[in-house]
Amino acid sequence: MVEKECRDRQASAVLAGWNVTNLIQGMGILGVPYAVREGGIAAVICIFIVAVFCDVTGILLVDCLYEVSPRSKLRKRIRSSYPDVGEAVWPGVGGRVVSVVQTIELYAAAILYLVLLTTMFYQITNKFLPLTLNEWAVLCSIAVLPSVFITRLSLIAWMSMLAVFSLMSALAVMVAYCVVRYDQWTVDNIPSFDINTFPVGFGIVTFSYCAHAVFPGIEGSMREPKKFNKMMHVSFFISAAVKALFGVFAVLTFGLATEQVFTINLAGNVGFNTAATAFVATNVLFSFPLPLFVVVETFDSTVGPYFPHLKKGTKYHWFWLILTRTLLVTFALFIALVVPHFGLLMGFVGSFTGTCLSFGFPCIAHLKLRWNSLRWYHIMAEILLIVFGVLAGGLGFVYSGKALVDSFRTFQ
Repeated sequence: MVEKECRDRQASAVLAGWNVTNLIQGMGILGVPYAVREGGIAAVICIFIVAVFCDVTGILLVDCLYEVSPRSKLRKRIRSSYPDVGEAVWPGVGGRVVSVVQTIELYAAAILYLVLLTTMFYQITNKFLPLTLNEWAVLCSIAVLPSVFITRLSLIAWMSMLAVFSLMSALAVMVAYCVVRYDQWTVDNIPSFDINTFPVGFGIVTFSYCAHAVFPGIEGSMREPKKFNKMMHVSFFISAAVKALFGVFAVLTFGLATEQVFTINLAGNVGFNTAATAFVATNVLFSFPLPLFVVVETFDSTVGPYFPHLKKGTKYHWFWLILTRTLLVTFALFIALVVPHFGLLMGFVGSFTGTCLSFGFPCIAHLKLRWNSLRWYHIMAEILLIVFGVLAGGLGFVYSGKALVDSFRTFQ
């Protein structure tokens, strides 16, 4: 049993918690007001329920990284990533399945960034610039294209830090705008439960918590890994509270007029609208390279071997870089043009990747790897988590897909 030592055990529990909190806030929090609009008070309750469930499954996933040595009886970290866990559960295919679903989630995140940027710029300029939504999508794609060629992860890490501060600033501006207009708040603005729209809200909420792929790395960076569970509890509680307050404040203010991209609701106030849009745009521009970095690395390692004359170190590697990076951004542009609906697309993707990465895979892996040491009520609880994820995710996938089809017909 070979232990995979972590060479970067330098992060404190506070720093690890900061990273987790930022990851599970991220872009997904911008869709929370629309989720509350679609799901009503049930969506607000779901924000806390999904937080608890994702907290638990994140801890289960990290527990799967360890095994107890049959000789020394010591607990050893013999796996280092989510795909490693998948490979241990389904040898030969598990690692690939997890990698594919992770890649889909990250590529979808890049598409959502593009949709978000396009929608914002179109909404704030359509009164004085004769540019259509599709033209803005092309311009935004050109703007983010150079960032895809960044190969230094350290530079991307600094960009991501700036993106986090921009997002927090945008969130503060949007919450402040709602608070300033507290005299318009009314409980009647929060819609009642509707089975036709609630699954869409659930999918958005689930997507906003999708960060399980990075939990093994964060635990591996902690100076005191025994504090991982407590750190997760605190991080998810803070994130759930912020999401719930933001969603409720927004819907109390705008009700059914709450837009998929909430910055659009601030159009009535030039100052707040400009500040929020500027911060969100900065967040998108600095966040875009990170998910695409992982996608292009996966693409290079999967497809690259079939083109040995274009691999790294060869004379024509530059052609490979230009061709593949441009194609990936172009395809993201194509999806953004076909499905220019930020909230609905987030719900659709979240219902699939969230069900797999946040509910199904961690519980299935933990049940298989720990079956002989689990008590019956632990087994039942994890099975119920799987059932909940499949049912709720399946409904979200179907209803989000239906809403996307309906919106596409309306657009046509």
